[in-house]
Amino acid sequence: MLGSKIKFMNLLFPGRHHILTKFQQDFLLNVVQNGVSGKKIDRIIFAVTSANHENTRRNPIPLYLRCLAINEFAASLPCEVKIYPIPDIEYSDKFAQFMLRQIMYQGGETLTPQNTILACSTPPVISLFAKMKFKNLSVELVGKDKYSSLRPYEVIDLLVKAGKKWRQDNEWKKYAAIASQNIYLEYNIGDLLVELFADALLSPDAEITTTRDYNTYAFAMDNIIKIKFDDIKPYVVEGKIVDVGCSTGSLIRLLAREFQESDIIGIEATRKFYEFCRSQEYETPFVFFYRRNITDQNFKDNTVNTFIYSSVLHEVYSYINEKTLKQVLVNTYKQLKHGGRIIIRDVVGPANPKQKVLMKLRKTDGAFKGSVERLCTYARFFRFAQDFLPRKINYRLKNIDGIDYVDLTIQDAYEFMSKMTYTDNWKSEMHEEFGFYSYQGWCQLLKKIGFKIVPGSREFKNPHIVEHVYAPRAELFVSQNGKLKKIDYPATNMVLVGQK
Repeated sequence: MLGSKIKFMNLLFPGRHHILTKFQQDFLLNVVQNGVSGKKIDRIIFAVTSANHENTRRNPIPLYLRCLAINEFAASLPCEVKIYPIPDIEYSDKFAQFMLRQIMYQGGETLTPQNTILACSTPPVISLFAKMKFKNLSVELVGKDKYSSLRPYEVIDLLVKAGKKWRQDNEWKKYAAIASQNIYLEYNIGDLLVELFADALLSPDAEITTTRDYNTYAFAMDNIIKIKFDDIKPYVVEGKIVDVGCSTGSLIRLLAREFQESDIIGIEATRKFYEFCRSQEYETPFVFFYRRNITDQNFKDNTVNTFIYSSVLHEVYSYINEKTLKQVLVNTYKQLKHGGRIIIRDVVGPANPKQKVLMKLRKTDGAFKGSVERLCTYARFFRFAQDFLPRKINYRLKNIDGIDYVDLTIQDAYEFMSKMTYTDNWKSEMHEEFGFYSYQGWCQLLKKIGFKIVPGSREFKNPHIVEHVYAPRAELFVSQNGKLKKIDYPATNMVLVGQK
């Protein structure tokens, strides 16, 4: 039989392997010592999936630390051990083939059902390999959805539950292999895990929201980056310059070109953007990127010359809360050197948010029913009033001289107008509030923290937005002496600079 001719038998053990367990160690040792169906296991292949990811709740540990733990773990196994890093891909029914091809390209060896047995407790992965006729040892899995021991991510949950006392906690150590315990303690991995899992801003993949199309978002941001840079440039204090929430690094690139004697530092939480930033070339070697939570204090007190927040603080307010936004600003003040500056370029709310206005909206630029991108501006307002999450939009409809108007506050009118064309990321935008502070409100907040407002700070109307977004779709009126008077649009943005 073909099986009798196989001289060498592999055990393929795939997983993210962020933590190894005592159960896994006992299981693998038993398999090596006793074989499988009369076949001796000569080698265990650790396929480390999501090998190119780190610093997220789903994939917290960098590859090199996972490999260090596997090497120590393997010392107790009386057989050859090999490790292959498998890059992350989106879920696909070709995942099993992808893994096998990675092993072939990296190591030049072909794993087949005749020379390899799978060891896996993840049903979808088992199913993919079963289609290719691989036999499986189910490790912790003992039924359709029953397990004989805690799985690795559940052991991590125990550690995270222990919080800052994870080093002394014995609950997670009851299940974690000694090799993983040693690496966790030596490299302070538990501190990273506790911090990541306590992160209120990020999704499991370290993204601010799961409803945003980041390709569209990045394109929109990059499209106006020269305008933003021109607004920011006059106020930069050279030295250590930090761009917080640096996205694709477009502003970093311009900063590096202009301020070549400075250290330019990008802080970015979203994995896709962070990895993109690190892959680019810049005109100075003094460009650095950190994968950090922007709400944390990431630098020592009195060490930074300039903090730049471009279109990011409204997201902190919207996705977390006002208290966290204020703490970010306090932390910024503490980290700045004397004479250092915070530069905020962001959206801004109307000066008189409760003013009542009548809003006339275009009806001929789309349909009255259907998906949000197909709706006319008038119909899209009602979808906005239904979908907007930060607060209830209160409005009344009025018909004056045969024309329909929406009667509401200028703050609510501004929220709609500022978002009415963002149909690609509609769900994400419905989480975000732009007009929570007026320009004067922002100034008062910075002053309260200790900043002095730098001359040249201002609110303004972006002429492109006014001409190409607002004017073709919406008009604002107030009622005066029984007559309607057209009024200007509120400011769209601000450049606010505070100095310590």
